[in-house]
Amino acid sequence: MAVGKKTKSEAKKASQAEHEALFFIADLREHAKELFGIKAEVLDGALFHVKEQQISKTEASQLIQTFLAKEVIN
Repeated sequence: MAVGKKTKSEAKKASQAEHEALFFIADLREHAKELFGIKAEVLDGALFHVKEQQISKTEASQLIQTFLAKEVIN
């Protein structure tokens, strides 16, 4: 199998990501309840490690789902 070749679905996802609108994290935080159904504090936790000032809604949603699926350790 050749290294570096993308499947059609991977290429489509990459293409969509390139053309998707970017939003300031502050704006997403302000509208977190309407956009994602979560409190702004949850968005803060999910995007804590993100260094960019802008992010797509799809990427934010994926990070939120990953954050919410993490196990809490006591």
